Amino acid sequence: MNYFELSPRDNTFTNIVVDLTHRCNMECANCYIPNRDIPDLDTNKLYEFLEQLPFRTYIRLIGTEPTMREDLFDIIKFVKKLGHRPSLTTNGLKLTNLSYVKNLKKSGLRLLLHSMNGADDDKVYQILDNGKWATVKTRALKNIFHCRLPINTGTIIAKGINENTIKRQVEVFTSIAEKENINFNTTAPYNKIKPVLRMKSVGLIGRNMGKSHAYSLDELLNLCQKQLDIVSISNVSSGVVKAGNYDKHLGSLLLLVNTKIGEIYVRLIDWKTNDEGVIDHDNPFRGRLTQNWTIAPFFEHVKQNEYRY
Repeated sequence: MNYFELSPRDNTFTNIVVDLTHRCNMECANCYIPNRDIPDLDTNKLYEFLEQLPFRTYIRLIGTEPTMREDLFDIIKFVKKLGHRPSLTTNGLKLTNLSYVKNLKKSGLRLLLHSMNGADDDKVYQILDNGKWATVKTRALKNIFHCRLPINTGTIIAKGINENTIKRQVEVFTSIAEKENINFNTTAPYNKIKPVLRMKSVGLIGRNMGKSHAYSLDELLNLCQKQLDIVSISNVSSGVVKAGNYDKHLGSLLLLVNTKIGEIYVRLIDWKTNDEGVIDHDNPFRGRLTQNWTIAPFFEHVKQNEYRY
């Protein structure tokens, strides 16, 4: 497998994934970077890297679990200070502490992706995430809404395990938002930054449950049509989707869903691999900070480095 690497000054990616740590407080059945014996990213070198980027960029702070970093708030502040857009992908365990969520917002966080593979169903979490996490996940979501942080959620759909989570995640998401007096059409920031509930199949990369549990994008779409009563979709293969936008390159489908408290999006993501075992291959928008302090295509780098940093 061959891929290019760019110096930070020559960056062309609009999104750069930064693995702050390989430590984690969970042990999920599906993890594309399951290695845990890698030192945390050097903060000063990260700052030097960020200062060299030539234009405003989404800096996606991930982990394994980025909230394991005690200096996370400072990192977010620095990203924001430079004019970049900081986002955070987290399992949400530390977000059960309301003060922690308030500090995330105070630091300048502009988007949070909260993993919720089982919505509020502990049986699903036990299979996919090796623990009873439903109460923790929903409490974190409540705090996120309470602090009015822009939010996306991430949900893995595994064949024969949690198909019904698609509908249930929409129900749980809207119910908790309603209790926090949120209307997605009128309440800031959600009236401008619409929440996106991301649904993707089990990825065949890193530690995973195997092909028998994987879904194609068309199969995920069919599940959504049945569970969310979406009927205005036609001819997905040609990119004609009346209920949303289908990007053939990115392998994703964005569906507009009307809930009792306003509009949200459900985004279906295709995680199938190419012949080299790479997900989302040749994506020109999403790069990854490498161990050499260069920027490489995200999943190409993940795969070539055997799911390490």
